[in-house]
Amino acid sequence: MAWRNPWYTETVPEVDPFIGGLKEKGCHYNEDEDCWERVWVVATKNGSERSREVYKQGEDGWRVVMYGDKGDVFFEHQV
Repeated sequence: MAWRNPWYTETVPEVDPFIGGLKEKGCHYNEDEDCWERVWVVATKNGSERSREVYKQGEDGWRVVMYGDKGDVFFEHQV
């Protein structure tokens, strides 16, 4: 049996349940923009459009912002 320091406690950091839910939805962490996101692809008559669903934590909690194909915001909501 290995020796253990009696003051050492092995702790596993708790995962924020909200972040766990984002991972289950298929979101990934974007280190460059410090946010969680996923990309939606929608078929159109002439090809496809992409939208980004971005979750970002601020001082007042989580916000979700949806960006259109050209980077314009078409939905924003406090989560």
